[in-house]
Amino acid sequence: MLLPAVAYGAYADVKKRMPSIVRRLVRGEGLIEVMTEGGMLDVAEHPGKLLFAGATRGPERNFHTGLPWLLLWQALLDRNTKAAPAINGAIFDASLEVAWGVLGLLSPDNTPWLIPETRFRPFLDAVIKVWDELDAVGPRYYVAVQSESLWSIPNSLQYVLGNLGVPHDLLCAPLPPAGPRALLKYARPLRSLAH
Repeated sequence: MLLPAVAYGAYADVKKRMPSIVRRLVRGEGLIEVMTEGGMLDVAEHPGKLLFAGATRGPERNFHTGLPWLLLWQALLDRNTKAAPAINGAIFDASLEVAWGVLGLLSPDNTPWLIPETRFRPFLDAVIKVWDELDAVGPRYYVAVQSESLWSIPNSLQYVLGNLGVPHDLLCAPLPPAGPRALLKYARPLRSLAH
């Protein structure tokens, strides 16, 4: 799986890069273009955790998968402008076009991006489309000090499925072999949810 190079490194280094990226995105530049400007890195060729929520403060080089969206959300909330909703929508839509964007939205820190509920369907469609690629990384996803598979850690997909009525015990159980798609039969219908 390829992730933007700008989100890889020691936390302090990645955090230093983010303000200029956030400013550009809040001004309306395209998410994919801005985030990939510095290239892409294959996670199989680069050591480190895929930090899903929170951060490690040490010098270790990791992929900070959710940090850009967390900082973007905060910046858009702080920005008192009529353009903020349109920029928010453009960032959300662009995130669904690429696996690394979906991964960023999966972070439990980024659940606010899934409000209103009209975003559930496109999010679910995007997750199902890239799930195998995200899951193939294996137990490199970290929340705090965990090293787990993507389904085993708290994430926005579980939030959406829970809000759609999928029973809690199924959200806490191992994921069926068919992946998240198998849980959709327990969700209340969404008008145009792709099966």
